[in-house]
Amino acid sequence: MRNSLVLILSALYLLGCNAPNEGQKINIRIVEEASGEITPVMACITSVDDGLVRIPPAAAIADSVSLVQDFYKGIAFESEKNWIGPIRKMNGIGDNDDRSFVYQNLPSIPHWGEPVAYQVSGDFSITLPPGTWRISLEHGNEFIPINEEFTVTSGDKEITKTYTMKRWIDLPAQGWYSGDVHVHHPTTKQAFKDFLWEYAKAEDVHLVNILEMGHHKGTDFHQEGFGEEFRTCKDDICLVSGQEGPRSTYGHIIGLNVNVMVRDTSTYNYYDLVFKKLQLQAGAVVGYAHFSWNGCDLPRGFPWYITTEQIDFVELLQFSMINTMDYYDYLNLGFRITAAAGSDIPWGSTLGEVRTFVYTGDTFSADAWFDGLKKGHTFVSNGPALFLEADEFLPGSELIRSKGSTTNLSVKALSHDGIGKIERIEIYNNDGLLMEKLNPEGADELEIDLAHTLKKSQWLSAAVYCENGAVAHTTPIYFIVDGQPTWDPEKAPGIIVKQLTAIQSIEDETRAKEKVDEGIISRLEDARTFYGAIMNSIQ
Repeated sequence: MRNSLVLILSALYLLGCNAPNEGQKINIRIVEEASGEITPVMACITSVDDGLVRIPPAAAIADSVSLVQDFYKGIAFESEKNWIGPIRKMNGIGDNDDRSFVYQNLPSIPHWGEPVAYQVSGDFSITLPPGTWRISLEHGNEFIPINEEFTVTSGDKEITKTYTMKRWIDLPAQGWYSGDVHVHHPTTKQAFKDFLWEYAKAEDVHLVNILEMGHHKGTDFHQEGFGEEFRTCKDDICLVSGQEGPRSTYGHIIGLNVNVMVRDTSTYNYYDLVFKKLQLQAGAVVGYAHFSWNGCDLPRGFPWYITTEQIDFVELLQFSMINTMDYYDYLNLGFRITAAAGSDIPWGSTLGEVRTFVYTGDTFSADAWFDGLKKGHTFVSNGPALFLEADEFLPGSELIRSKGSTTNLSVKALSHDGIGKIERIEIYNNDGLLMEKLNPEGADELEIDLAHTLKKSQWLSAAVYCENGAVAHTTPIYFIVDGQPTWDPEKAPGIIVKQLTAIQSIEDETRAKEKVDEGIISRLEDARTFYGAIMNSIQ
């Protein structure tokens, strides 16, 4: 039976730790360079001699990690100096109790090589036995991670070590604010909300969407309430409640910025009814979860429900995976789909390990962030920054042009060696790869400026790939040329065949049941009609 470190280590519930030998007390102070103020961060302190992770303040050996069930129950923040957050598994095969199996052997964050990460206050102490130690600190994508070795000897006195977190980029100064669209944790106690706010500050995430998670029998990760009244916003960080539901073999639906949770078990698999009720709520944004890894039987339900044209975004990036293949297919059918990213913590390892960056302009607010998300002014990333403009218009924009006109494209990718060395940047449209630029010199910035002649309506997007697997991708810019739709007349027929095959499979399974759900059958037929209209337009 695992012991809870809530009782052992300053309210920390880490399971199963062994007491170390007595040693030297090290006081750790972590500050942000610009403000000079103490800041919480994610940390890992490891013995170089034996490779074991130690947990402040008593340097207990971490021989296991926090589990999904800890988040179901809720983690209560305590303001004492040496409070340590949950120990999160960051590498290695997961079993869905510690981190998602979907990662396989991919690191949760490409630039984080340690086996775990835990939240620290920024002002804490740890008593270490003599030896060589490595401290690793991480403060989100926009700060340079720290990895430093130091030695403790038996004759050392109590010492204080100060670490400064330095920005390599300031995205808010350019109008871009990070968010995580998929976080699970209850907010029914103030201590739970305090934990989430401190966690967001440690990971430098500005908009945290906390989702009450539904299923056929009930809901989990209960929220105190929904709507503006129940938001927690301070210091450019907002916690906003939303929903994940319905959740079935047809996929998982996300409703952000909702005023009331939409839930009806009598029509649970009729997602379109939920879409309509969500979209009627002012400011709500509707998404499809787990798109990045073809999860939850995707594309099982997606080919059917995307035809409702009420899905605003997909989780394009999640669990270190990005699904451009299916994304480009749906763009080539003319759908307008915003690129978003969500950690799905606690199955994801840490808050904001993948991020949705939204352009809000000069000022940040939750409303401005959701408005920018709805408009598609986004890029997703687990490391680098990526900017796309066409004639100075942002991703998500629709531009009306005539055949033969020229658009001036600008793509700029930025990174840092500590985050990931840029390997290449790419521009894609309906035809596939439009332009690629490699980075043989290993520059921290890479740009493409291209005068692109518009011969037809199209979507156009950009991506950057780093040597360590870090990636960023934009929402497309859409060009309407001579009033024609943005679907691809050459590729669409083959893509539609794939959708119809998936729909037929669902129908066959539905009809094989003892009681046939005619509501499902009629909705599948509506989807066929939708795809048929595209085919007729092409022919």
